[in-house]
Amino acid sequence: MSKKLDIILKEIEDTEAKLSLLRKIALELSSSKKASEKLEKEHGQHNTPDLDEINRYKLILEEKEKIIKRTEEFSKIGRWTYYFDRKILEWSAETYKIFEYPLDYKGSLQEFYLSCLDSKTLARIMNQGQLLRVTRENEVMNQTIITPLGNKKLLSFSSSPIINETDEIIGVKGMVKDVSDKITGSNGLDNFFDLSFDLHCIIHMDTYFVKLSPAWSKLLGYSEKELLARSYMEFIHPEDTDSTVLIIKELCEKGSFSQFENRYITKSGEIVFLSWNVQLDNETRLMYCNAIDITKSKQDKEALLNDLNEKELLLREIHHRVKNNLQIISSLLSLQAGANSTEKHLKLLYEDSQNRIKSMAAIHEMFYQSEELDKIEFGQYLNKLVGDLATSLQSENKTIDFKINADTVYLNLDTAIPLGLLINEIITNSIKHGEDKSGNVHISVAMNILEKGLFQLTIGDTGVNCRADILKHNGESLGVLLINSLVEQIDGDIEQVKGCEGTVFNLTFQNNLGIQR
Repeated sequence: MSKKLDIILKEIEDTEAKLSLLRKIALELSSSKKASEKLEKEHGQHNTPDLDEINRYKLILEEKEKIIKRTEEFSKIGRWTYYFDRKILEWSAETYKIFEYPLDYKGSLQEFYLSCLDSKTLARIMNQGQLLRVTRENEVMNQTIITPLGNKKLLSFSSSPIINETDEIIGVKGMVKDVSDKITGSNGLDNFFDLSFDLHCIIHMDTYFVKLSPAWSKLLGYSEKELLARSYMEFIHPEDTDSTVLIIKELCEKGSFSQFENRYITKSGEIVFLSWNVQLDNETRLMYCNAIDITKSKQDKEALLNDLNEKELLLREIHHRVKNNLQIISSLLSLQAGANSTEKHLKLLYEDSQNRIKSMAAIHEMFYQSEELDKIEFGQYLNKLVGDLATSLQSENKTIDFKINADTVYLNLDTAIPLGLLINEIITNSIKHGEDKSGNVHISVAMNILEKGLFQLTIGDTGVNCRADILKHNGESLGVLLINSLVEQIDGDIEQVKGCEGTVFNLTFQNNLGIQR
């Protein structure tokens, strides 16, 4: 159909070009005849033109006009011409038919044309008119009109410039076609459904399909006749029927747009997942729907989730095994400490190493117990770590108590382990050397969120044996050496608080090493 229309349009253009040339020749011949008659009258000269040639051209003109008229009627395409300076609008007979022009109209043709345009088209015409005065390119424009009979039509206009002998644009001409049926009529709807690869359909309140695109038959394996003969509820997966009924009911009550997913069962028994966009037409109570087959994406997502679940289980198992191995090492150190119980210095070293290992094991335990394997809530870890240390280092000669005040902070493994070891060293040192005047130990730990993405850890005791600048004496203690090394590992800054009771440290580190909620 498109190729046939292109051939017809080309024939009209060629015929118009020939017609324009013939008109020009006829005018020249007519002018020549009048000039001859004038010369003969004024000077007695006799110069008679070839009347047979004039009549022959007239017959050709009339025949070409008939051909153009028949072509217009066959293709339903009208012609139009507009001259800018003279403001003259000319229409062919088919154009008058398209606009349903009344024979008793009193105004000019241009006034009639403008009166038919809807407001949006009229606004566009003003801008388009200025463009047509300067452009030498062919243009196409869609226009909406309302005819005197009240018919709303969608028209397609083509235009090309009219250029005079001095290469000036003096007007514009073109063709017009009524394309209403192609867009809003039954033919247009059929073409849209038939040519679309998408799952389009119109459904009725009685749960039956009214119209379907061929893509439905391709997807479900049923013929169009089979699909139209049965309620669409029969094709929906039984587990999704109730939810679908509720969605449709809500859509009909609210009269709005709805999006949802459900499953259909194909003729071969396969399950397909569909994603729906549904719009209700309140006037006809028909639902216009577009569905997308998301089966593959669902399957890919399910496979990905299964893969993630397997990896999550594996990661939990790794944390669990690391924790168990660390506990075994801790038990071995405990046995070794018992075997060397007479060597007090060795026993203390074994106990310190054992507490360090326990601090790491506790972190791995929290990671495999956490809902999210990439982070732990550090406040919970602090309570466990300090409590375990207080229990393991408790003695009959002194009481150990602690106070923890921590914001809800989530840290990842790379930050949690060195930070846990660092806290272990400071608390162990406080339990050993941080007694107050009564010989008891009071430990405080605070974790706060600062501005600009910083965390601050404040930790210390109220002991009377406080030494200034402890962290500067790396060579004297393995604990101090470990603290400085661990601070560097998390890219933090630590300082001993001056002017306070006991030994207190402030540690700050960046939020980008941890996760905060």
